[in-house]
Amino acid sequence: MKRIQRFQLLTLSALAALASTAGSSIAQESIEIDIQSPTWDRWMYPFNATPGFRPAGSTFGFWTESVDDPTENRLGQILIGFDTSNQLAPGQTAGMRVTSAIVTLQQSNEGVVYDSTTDPVESMFDLDNPDRIEDVDAGQPIELFGLNYRNGWTSTTFPENGPYGDQDAQTLRNAYAAAFRDGELTDIANQIKEAWTPSPFAVSQVDSLNEGVVIPIDSVHTFTIDVEDENIQLYLLDGLESGELEFALASMIQVSGPDGTFPNFYLKENALVEFGITSAATLQLTLEEDIAGDPCDLNGDGSVGGADLAQLLAVWGSDDDAADFNGDNVVGGSDLAVLLGCWDN
Repeated sequence: MKRIQRFQLLTLSALAALASTAGSSIAQESIEIDIQSPTWDRWMYPFNATPGFRPAGSTFGFWTESVDDPTENRLGQILIGFDTSNQLAPGQTAGMRVTSAIVTLQQSNEGVVYDSTTDPVESMFDLDNPDRIEDVDAGQPIELFGLNYRNGWTSTTFPENGPYGDQDAQTLRNAYAAAFRDGELTDIANQIKEAWTPSPFAVSQVDSLNEGVVIPIDSVHTFTIDVEDENIQLYLLDGLESGELEFALASMIQVSGPDGTFPNFYLKENALVEFGITSAATLQLTLEEDIAGDPCDLNGDGSVGGADLAQLLAVWGSDDDAADFNGDNVVGGSDLAVLLGCWDN
Protein backbone atom coordinates (compact mmCIF):
# COMPACT_ATOMS: atom_id res chain seq x y z
CA MET A 1 0.00 0.00 0.00
CA LYS A 2 2.84 2.40 0.83
CA ARG A 3 4.25 1.90 -2.68
CA ILE A 4 0.94 2.96 -4.23
CA GLN A 5 0.68 5.98 -1.94
CA ARG A 6 4.22 7.02 -2.76
CA PHE A 7 3.40 6.99 -6.45
CA GLN A 8 0.14 8.89 -5.93
CA LEU A 9 2.01 11.66 -4.11
CA LEU A 10 4.14 12.40 -7.17
CA THR A 11 3.06 15.72 -8.61
CA LEU A 12 2.02 16.07 -12.24
CA SER A 13 5.02 18.26 -12.84
CA ALA A 14 7.33 15.56 -11.48
CA LEU A 15 5.74 13.01 -13.75
CA ALA A 16 6.21 15.33 -16.70
CA ALA A 17 9.86 15.75 -15.81
CA LEU A 18 10.32 12.01 -15.64
CA ALA A 19 8.61 11.55 -18.96
CA SER A 20 10.76 14.24 -20.55
CA THR A 21 13.91 12.36 -19.56
CA ALA A 22 12.58 8.99 -20.69
CA GLY A 23 13.59 9.60 -24.27
CA SER A 24 17.24 9.81 -23.32
CA SER A 25 16.87 6.74 -21.10
CA ILE A 26 15.67 4.56 -23.95
CA ALA A 27 17.43 6.25 -26.87
CA GLN A 28 18.66 3.63 -29.27
CA GLU A 29 22.37 3.21 -29.74
CA SER A 30 23.27 3.52 -33.40
CA ILE A 31 26.36 2.26 -35.23
CA GLU A 32 27.23 3.50 -38.72
CA ILE A 33 29.53 1.62 -41.08
CA ASP A 34 30.77 3.35 -44.23
CA ILE A 35 33.24 1.50 -46.47
CA GLN A 36 34.16 3.19 -49.73
CA SER A 37 36.05 0.31 -51.33
CA PRO A 38 35.91 -3.47 -51.02
CA THR A 39 38.68 -5.39 -49.32
CA TRP A 40 38.59 -7.78 -52.25
CA ASP A 41 36.56 -8.35 -55.41
CA ARG A 42 36.81 -10.70 -58.37
CA TRP A 43 35.06 -11.77 -61.52
CA MET A 44 33.88 -15.33 -60.89
CA TYR A 45 33.85 -16.89 -64.35
CA PRO A 46 35.30 -20.27 -65.36
CA PHE A 47 37.49 -18.80 -68.09
CA ASN A 48 38.86 -15.87 -66.10
CA ALA A 49 42.62 -16.12 -66.53
CA THR A 50 43.39 -13.35 -64.01
CA PRO A 51 41.01 -13.82 -61.07
CA GLY A 52 41.26 -11.09 -58.47
CA PHE A 53 43.29 -8.77 -60.69
CA ARG A 54 40.90 -7.55 -63.37
CA PRO A 55 39.85 -3.91 -63.92
CA ALA A 56 36.20 -4.93 -64.47
CA GLY A 57 33.86 -7.84 -63.97
CA SER A 58 30.63 -8.78 -65.72
CA THR A 59 27.39 -10.59 -64.97
CA PHE A 60 25.36 -12.62 -67.45
CA GLY A 61 23.34 -15.79 -67.82
CA PHE A 62 23.14 -18.85 -70.04
CA TRP A 63 19.54 -19.81 -70.73
CA THR A 64 19.07 -23.56 -70.89
CA GLU A 65 16.74 -26.05 -69.23
CA SER A 66 18.91 -29.00 -70.17
CA VAL A 67 20.37 -30.70 -67.10
CA ASP A 68 22.82 -32.43 -69.44
CA ASP A 69 24.44 -29.13 -70.37
CA PRO A 70 27.30 -28.50 -67.91
CA THR A 71 27.16 -24.72 -68.33
CA GLU A 72 25.58 -22.93 -65.38
CA ASN A 73 22.62 -20.59 -65.87
CA ARG A 74 24.00 -17.77 -63.71
CA LEU A 75 27.34 -17.97 -65.44
CA GLY A 76 29.13 -14.66 -64.91
CA GLN A 77 29.21 -13.49 -61.28
CA ILE A 78 31.10 -10.87 -59.27
CA LEU A 79 32.21 -11.61 -55.71
CA ILE A 80 32.76 -8.80 -53.19
CA GLY A 81 34.16 -8.77 -49.66
CA PHE A 82 34.18 -5.92 -47.12
CA ASP A 83 36.37 -6.06 -44.01
CA THR A 84 34.22 -4.54 -41.24
CA SER A 85 36.47 -5.43 -38.29
CA ASN A 86 38.11 -1.99 -38.11
CA GLN A 87 34.71 -0.34 -37.73
CA LEU A 88 32.90 -2.92 -35.62
CA ALA A 89 34.65 -5.05 -33.01
CA PRO A 90 33.56 -8.65 -32.35
CA GLY A 91 30.71 -8.73 -29.85
CA GLN A 92 29.34 -5.32 -30.78
CA THR A 93 26.48 -6.88 -32.72
CA ALA A 94 25.02 -8.37 -29.51
CA GLY A 95 21.55 -6.94 -29.00
CA MET A 96 21.76 -5.05 -32.29
CA ARG A 97 19.82 -5.23 -35.54
CA VAL A 98 20.77 -4.03 -39.02
CA THR A 99 18.27 -1.34 -39.95
CA SER A 100 19.83 -0.30 -43.25
CA ALA A 101 22.33 -1.93 -45.62
CA ILE A 102 23.22 -0.51 -49.02
CA VAL A 103 25.78 -1.73 -51.53
CA THR A 104 26.66 0.25 -54.66
CA LEU A 105 28.57 -0.65 -57.82
CA GLN A 106 29.38 1.50 -60.82
CA GLN A 107 28.85 0.23 -64.35
CA SER A 108 31.78 0.65 -66.74
CA ASN A 109 29.97 0.14 -70.07
CA GLU A 110 26.59 0.75 -71.66
CA GLY A 111 24.08 -1.06 -73.85
CA VAL A 112 22.16 -2.98 -71.14
CA VAL A 113 18.43 -2.39 -70.73
CA TYR A 114 17.30 -1.34 -67.25
CA ASP A 115 15.01 -3.74 -65.36
CA SER A 116 14.54 -3.20 -61.62
CA THR A 117 12.24 -6.14 -60.84
CA THR A 118 12.93 -9.82 -60.33
CA ASP A 119 11.83 -12.03 -63.25
CA PRO A 120 10.05 -15.33 -62.55
CA VAL A 121 11.94 -18.38 -63.72
CA GLU A 122 8.99 -19.40 -65.93
CA SER A 123 9.80 -16.42 -68.18
CA MET A 124 13.15 -18.07 -68.92
CA PHE A 125 11.77 -21.43 -70.01
CA ASP A 126 12.07 -22.62 -73.61
CA LEU A 127 9.38 -21.52 -76.05
CA ASP A 128 7.97 -25.04 -76.25
CA ASN A 129 7.70 -25.44 -72.46
CA PRO A 130 3.99 -25.40 -71.50
CA ASP A 131 4.85 -23.66 -68.21
CA ARG A 132 6.54 -20.74 -69.94
CA ILE A 133 5.15 -17.25 -69.30
CA GLU A 134 5.98 -14.02 -71.08
CA ASP A 135 8.30 -11.55 -69.41
CA VAL A 136 6.18 -8.43 -68.82
CA ASP A 137 9.14 -6.05 -68.99
CA ALA A 138 12.23 -5.59 -71.12
CA GLY A 139 15.59 -6.84 -69.96
CA GLN A 140 16.63 -8.78 -66.87
CA PRO A 141 17.52 -7.35 -63.46
CA ILE A 142 20.96 -7.19 -61.89
CA GLU A 143 20.71 -8.73 -58.44
CA LEU A 144 22.73 -8.94 -55.24
CA PHE A 145 22.95 -12.19 -53.29
CA GLY A 146 24.82 -13.71 -50.39
CA LEU A 147 28.04 -15.66 -50.84
CA ASN A 148 28.66 -19.27 -49.87
CA TYR A 149 31.46 -21.83 -50.25
CA ARG A 150 31.98 -25.53 -50.95
CA ASN A 151 34.78 -28.08 -51.44
CA GLY A 152 36.20 -27.28 -48.02
CA TRP A 153 36.67 -23.57 -48.68
CA THR A 154 35.40 -20.91 -46.27
CA SER A 155 35.34 -17.12 -46.14
CA THR A 156 38.57 -17.16 -44.15
CA THR A 157 40.47 -19.57 -46.41
CA PHE A 158 39.32 -18.63 -49.91
CA PRO A 159 41.66 -15.96 -51.37
CA GLU A 160 40.68 -13.27 -53.85
CA ASN A 161 42.44 -15.19 -56.62
CA GLY A 162 41.40 -18.63 -55.37
CA PRO A 163 40.63 -21.48 -57.77
CA TYR A 164 37.29 -21.40 -59.54
CA GLY A 165 36.64 -25.09 -58.89
CA ASP A 166 38.61 -27.89 -57.32
CA GLN A 167 37.70 -30.56 -59.88
CA ASP A 168 35.47 -29.59 -62.77
CA ALA A 169 36.15 -25.87 -63.03
CA GLN A 170 33.30 -25.24 -65.43
CA THR A 171 30.46 -26.65 -63.37
CA LEU A 172 31.18 -26.49 -59.64
CA ARG A 173 32.56 -23.19 -58.40
CA ASN A 174 34.16 -23.02 -54.96
CA ALA A 175 32.53 -19.69 -54.07
CA TYR A 176 29.06 -18.97 -55.37
CA ALA A 177 26.12 -16.58 -55.27
CA ALA A 178 23.46 -17.91 -52.93
CA ALA A 179 19.89 -17.12 -51.85
CA PHE A 180 17.80 -18.54 -49.04
CA ARG A 181 15.58 -21.45 -50.05
CA ASP A 182 13.55 -23.03 -47.25
CA GLY A 183 15.85 -21.29 -44.80
CA GLU A 184 19.05 -22.67 -46.34
CA LEU A 185 21.65 -20.64 -48.23
CA THR A 186 21.39 -22.24 -51.67
CA ASP A 187 23.40 -21.99 -54.88
CA ILE A 188 21.44 -20.02 -57.49
CA ALA A 189 23.66 -20.91 -60.46
CA ASN A 190 21.21 -23.35 -62.08
CA GLN A 191 17.88 -21.75 -61.32
CA ILE A 192 16.39 -22.54 -64.76
CA LYS A 193 17.43 -26.19 -64.64
CA GLU A 194 16.09 -26.42 -61.10
CA ALA A 195 12.94 -24.38 -61.95
CA TRP A 196 13.00 -21.93 -59.03
CA THR A 197 13.08 -18.16 -58.67
CA PRO A 198 15.70 -17.10 -56.11
CA SER A 199 14.83 -14.14 -53.89
CA PRO A 200 17.77 -11.73 -54.11
CA PHE A 201 19.10 -9.76 -51.17
CA ALA A 202 18.52 -6.67 -53.34
CA VAL A 203 17.76 -5.65 -56.93
CA SER A 204 19.67 -2.88 -58.72
CA GLN A 205 18.10 0.56 -58.72
CA VAL A 206 19.51 3.37 -60.85
CA ASP A 207 18.36 6.88 -59.92
CA SER A 208 16.28 8.84 -62.44
CA LEU A 209 16.23 5.98 -64.94
CA ASN A 210 13.05 4.64 -66.50
CA GLU A 211 12.39 0.96 -67.01
CA GLY A 212 13.36 -0.37 -70.42
CA VAL A 213 15.93 2.30 -71.31
CA VAL A 214 19.62 1.68 -71.84
CA ILE A 215 21.74 2.18 -68.71
CA PRO A 216 24.35 4.90 -69.35
CA ILE A 217 28.04 4.28 -68.80
CA ASP A 218 29.29 5.12 -65.28
CA SER A 219 25.80 4.72 -63.82
CA VAL A 220 25.77 3.85 -60.11
CA HIS A 221 23.67 0.81 -59.19
CA THR A 222 22.22 0.95 -55.68
CA PHE A 223 21.32 -2.28 -53.91
CA THR A 224 19.16 -1.70 -50.84
CA ILE A 225 19.29 -4.97 -48.97
CA ASP A 226 16.08 -6.44 -47.55
CA VAL A 227 16.95 -6.24 -43.85
CA GLU A 228 13.37 -7.20 -42.91
CA ASP A 229 14.01 -10.72 -44.17
CA GLU A 230 15.10 -12.57 -41.03
CA ASN A 231 17.40 -14.95 -42.90
CA ILE A 232 19.19 -12.02 -44.55
CA GLN A 233 19.28 -10.19 -41.20
CA LEU A 234 21.07 -13.13 -39.58
CA TYR A 235 23.42 -13.41 -42.58
CA LEU A 236 24.43 -9.77 -42.12
CA LEU A 237 24.88 -10.07 -38.35
CA ASP A 238 26.91 -13.26 -38.69
CA GLY A 239 29.15 -11.59 -41.27
CA LEU A 240 29.64 -8.53 -39.08
CA GLU A 241 30.49 -10.72 -36.10
CA SER A 242 33.13 -12.53 -38.16
CA GLY A 243 34.53 -9.21 -39.38
CA GLU A 244 33.64 -9.54 -43.07
CA LEU A 245 30.50 -9.06 -45.14
CA GLU A 246 30.49 -10.82 -48.49
CA PHE A 247 28.13 -10.57 -51.45
CA ALA A 248 27.78 -11.80 -55.00
CA LEU A 249 26.42 -9.96 -58.03
CA ALA A 250 24.58 -11.98 -60.67
CA SER A 251 22.07 -11.63 -63.48
CA MET A 252 20.31 -13.63 -66.17
CA ILE A 253 21.09 -11.10 -68.90
CA GLN A 254 21.51 -13.21 -72.03
CA VAL A 255 24.67 -13.31 -74.11
CA SER A 256 25.31 -15.09 -77.38
CA GLY A 257 29.09 -14.89 -77.28
CA PRO A 258 32.05 -12.84 -76.04
CA ASP A 259 30.89 -9.85 -78.05
CA GLY A 260 27.39 -9.83 -76.56
CA THR A 261 25.97 -6.95 -74.53
CA PHE A 262 26.17 -7.48 -70.78
CA PRO A 263 26.96 -5.19 -67.84
CA ASN A 264 30.54 -4.61 -66.71
CA PHE A 265 31.37 -3.11 -63.32
CA TYR A 266 34.48 -1.36 -62.05
CA LEU A 267 36.61 -3.48 -59.75
CA LYS A 268 39.09 -2.05 -57.26
CA GLU A 269 42.11 -2.75 -59.53
CA ASN A 270 40.80 -0.42 -62.23
CA ALA A 271 43.08 2.58 -62.79
CA LEU A 272 40.08 4.93 -62.81
CA VAL A 273 39.14 3.65 -59.37
CA GLU A 274 42.69 4.00 -58.06
CA PHE A 275 42.76 7.64 -59.19
CA GLY A 276 39.34 8.35 -57.66
CA ILE A 277 37.60 9.01 -60.98
CA THR A 278 35.18 6.10 -60.64
CA SER A 279 34.23 3.80 -57.79
CA ALA A 280 34.44 0.13 -56.96
CA ALA A 281 31.84 -1.39 -54.65
CA THR A 282 30.85 0.50 -51.49
CA LEU A 283 28.95 -0.49 -48.34
CA GLN A 284 26.88 1.68 -46.02
CA LEU A 285 25.24 0.01 -43.05
CA THR A 286 23.40 1.05 -39.88
CA LEU A 287 22.79 -1.00 -36.74
CA GLU A 288 20.48 -0.07 -33.90
CA GLU A 289 19.43 -1.71 -30.66
CA ASP A 290 17.10 -4.60 -31.36
CA ILE A 291 13.88 -3.90 -29.47
CA ALA A 292 11.55 -6.80 -30.24
CA GLY A 293 8.19 -5.27 -29.47
CA ASP A 294 7.89 -2.62 -26.76
CA PRO A 295 9.98 -3.56 -23.71
CA CYS A 296 7.67 -1.46 -21.55
CA ASP A 297 4.73 -3.72 -22.39
CA LEU A 298 5.28 -5.83 -19.27
CA ASN A 299 2.03 -7.78 -19.48
CA GLY A 300 2.30 -8.38 -23.25
CA ASP A 301 -1.12 -7.02 -24.19
CA GLY A 302 0.22 -4.88 -27.04
CA SER A 303 -0.04 -1.53 -25.25
CA VAL A 304 1.66 0.34 -22.40
CA GLY A 305 -0.74 1.52 -19.73
CA GLY A 306 -2.06 1.08 -16.21
CA ALA A 307 -1.60 -2.68 -16.08
CA ASP A 308 2.10 -2.31 -16.90
CA LEU A 309 2.45 0.44 -14.29
CA ALA A 310 0.87 -1.82 -11.67
CA GLN A 311 3.27 -4.62 -12.61
CA LEU A 312 6.27 -2.31 -12.29
CA LEU A 313 5.11 -1.03 -8.89
CA ALA A 314 4.63 -4.60 -7.68
CA VAL A 315 8.36 -5.26 -8.11
CA TRP A 316 9.54 -1.80 -6.98
CA GLY A 317 12.97 -1.97 -5.34
CA SER A 318 13.72 -5.45 -6.67
CA ASP A 319 16.14 -6.55 -9.41
CA ASP A 320 13.35 -7.86 -11.66
CA ASP A 321 14.87 -8.13 -15.16
CA ALA A 322 11.70 -7.31 -17.07
CA ALA A 323 11.04 -4.03 -15.24
CA ASP A 324 14.69 -3.00 -14.83
CA PHE A 325 14.75 -1.03 -18.08
CA ASN A 326 17.99 0.84 -17.43
CA GLY A 327 19.91 -2.23 -16.29
CA ASP A 328 21.08 -0.92 -12.89
CA ASN A 329 19.76 -4.02 -11.08
CA VAL A 330 17.07 -2.17 -9.16
CA VAL A 331 13.56 -1.19 -10.23
CA GLY A 332 13.14 2.46 -9.34
CA GLY A 333 12.46 5.98 -10.52
CA SER A 334 14.51 5.75 -13.71
CA ASP A 335 12.58 2.67 -14.79
CA LEU A 336 9.32 4.46 -14.03
CA ALA A 337 10.50 7.31 -16.24
CA VAL A 338 11.15 4.87 -19.07
CA LEU A 339 7.68 3.35 -18.72
CA LEU A 340 6.03 6.77 -18.75
CA GLY A 341 7.96 7.62 -21.88
CA CYS A 342 6.50 4.52 -23.54
CA TRP A 343 2.95 5.25 -22.35
CA ASP A 344 0.34 4.87 -25.10
CA ASN A 345 -1.61 8.05 -25.88
